[in-house]
Amino acid sequence: MSDRIRLTPAMRDLLLDMYATGSAYPIDRNHQRTFDALEALDYIEHASWGRWQITPLGETVAKKLTERNQ
Repeated sequence: MSDRIRLTPAMRDLLLDMYATGSAYPIDRNHQRTFDALEALDYIEHASWGRWQITPLGETVAKKLTERNQ
């Protein structure tokens, strides 16, 4: 994995929130696009009806993002 992680602010915030809480639900269609974008990168996955969870790759990326913020 490269050292540079390219995410929009919305994608980064959602990934970090899911890292902290374990799962999330999209609020509206606009929010759903952020979920879809993270799923395309294999950072999150659809777990059950309406519920999404972070993948192991997503956890790795979130850890790197939190290390940079400290």
